[in-house]
Amino acid sequence: MWFKVDDSFFSNPKTAMLSDGATALWLRSGSWSAQQLTDGFIPARMVPMFRGSDDSVRELCDVGLWEHDDERDGYRFHDWSDYQPDGEEVDALRRKRSEAGKRGANSRWKRKTVDENGKNGKTDGKCHGKPMANAWQTDGKSMANSCPVPVPVPDKKEKEEYSSSFSKEISPTEYADMAEKDVTDRTIASEYANLDVTDAWNTFVSRHYGETRAIGDWTRLWKGWCQRRANMSGIPPSKRHKHTWKCSHVLEKLGRDEATAQADGKACKLADKLNKEENQ
Repeated sequence: MWFKVDDSFFSNPKTAMLSDGATALWLRSGSWSAQQLTDGFIPARMVPMFRGSDDSVRELCDVGLWEHDDERDGYRFHDWSDYQPDGEEVDALRRKRSEAGKRGANSRWKRKTVDENGKNGKTDGKCHGKPMANAWQTDGKSMANSCPVPVPVPDKKEKEEYSSSFSKEISPTEYADMAEKDVTDRTIASEYANLDVTDAWNTFVSRHYGETRAIGDWTRLWKGWCQRRANMSGIPPSKRHKHTWKCSHVLEKLGRDEATAQADGKACKLADKLNKEENQ
């Protein structure tokens, strides 16, 4: 199947000023969607695979080429069905071609029972029998090139919602008691100090009530939920504090103050230790 690109793509007001990164992300994700028959839906988890960045995603959404699908945690191509072939029609065409290829292969490989002179031309299952060899020579083609090999087509579409087959699926309330949730909460609190994490969690649980996912999936969705909530509320990311030999945290732990602060080995080691702990 082909992913169609309009010949005015280079000059369209929506696309002419796109960065190279956003353009590449749009093309790669479009060709993937056409191949996988997702009808223009791109799961958020696939963006890194296409080497896309958050800036490129934001760029595509800002110009209207992509629309964010919060319910399915991904993005949709704008007006996909107006320009690209319908997924079900393509799937039916692929099946039709596959069946035709199989029938062609079967007819070509079927043992010949009667030769050109009306005599029994069976070869006892040996592909090197003379009647078969004469038939290929008459066609003027080599056996390798004349026999079509049907391309296998998967019977089912790739599951669009990502889930891990290697870990147990749990509910949001069960995830709330996991250590992974606590770690993620601390990360969110450090990145968005002004975000009401409790209120965000209550809304998140209500939104995903009755669902079950793997721990890693809940972590990814919860963090993404908070980031989007902060962006929509106009809450900028907090600048992470970097500990130094003279910051209040180091001075407090060493029992010092601004007057007694000094860049000795003890203070510098403690600052490095605190920075490493917060980056883990």
